[in-house]
Amino acid sequence: MKYYLKTPFGIFFISSAPYGGYNLNLEEDTINWSNSAEELAQQVFERTSGFEEWDKATNLEAPKNLEEWQVKI
Repeated sequence: MKYYLKTPFGIFFISSAPYGGYNLNLEEDTINWSNSAEELAQQVFERTSGFEEWDKATNLEAPKNLEEWQVKI
């Protein structure tokens, strides 16, 4: 299962990493990694994702938690 969020910069995806944990990707590029998918969603909300353009774009809406992301099965 993948979680996704459409943004003006592309689509963020949170999905299982090949060797455990979860990756935060923007399109095909891995931006960040964590043991928790919820933590990655929180980083996107708090603008600490590691993707500079998103983190500086305080005028864009972001889901408050992982349950508000779209799901792709």
